Parts: sequence; structure tokens; C-alpha cells
Amino acid sequence: MKQAAAFAGAIILVSCAPVDEPSTSVAAVEPAVRVVGDAQDCLTPSRIRSTSVRGDGVIDFTLTGGQVYRNALANGCPALQKNDGITYEIKGGSLCRGEIVYELEDYGSGPERGPACSLGTFVPVEYVDR
Repeated sequence: MKQAAAFAGAIILVSCAPVDEPSTSVAAVEPAVRVVGDAQDCLTPSRIRSTSVRGDGVIDFTLTGGQVYRNALANGCPALQKNDGITYEIKGGSLCRGEIVYELEDYGSGPERGPACSLGTFVPVEYVDR
């Protein structure tokens, strides 16, 4: 009976563990930003005008209209460095938290997919002038 109680307690502890915590704060990466709203799980791909890899596992997605969403990748992504190119596939009509982005590598025969990284949430931000 004691074993069953200990096992049930372990399940509760595991279910409370944080999942997909970004390794980098959205505000800790240059250029400096101010959070201007609640995080979202998905973006509409047709509204994405450009992406900018900021390094340290952070990507800025600029939408038509000028809104910027910063994504701190769920588990970081040491292979993804500042100004790297990325590619991704759209599944189900939206680009969402947990989906995979790939670093673009040039192996001499043109761009190819490099390491894979999982997206975190999309946080609406404004750039801070210093």
C-alpha cells in the first residue's frame, strides 16, 4: 500500500513540472523590447512578413502591419545563432508553439535544413529605443 501512495505522489510531482520553459527571457536579447500584450500560441503564416534570428534561441517574427512577436524557443537552441536563416513547415494553417523550425545551413550545394528547434510562445513586443 505504501508503494502505491509513493507512486501516486510521483505522478503528481511529474505533472506539475514545467514544460517548454524558454531558456532565455524575451527581454534579455538585443535589440531590447517591451512586452505589449499576452503571449499567443500561434501566428497566421500569411501575416508573417519577415523573421530575424536574434541568437540565444530567440526569433522575432514581424507581421504585416508592423507587429512584432518574439519567440524564445522552448528548449533554447544553441545551434541557432544571430542572423541565421530559418525554415519551417506550416501544419494545420498556423505556425504554433511546439512546432519545429530549422536552421538553414549552406553545405556548398545550396541551403539545406540544419538543426531542429521547437517554438515557444509568441510574445507581442515593441522595440525599445535607447
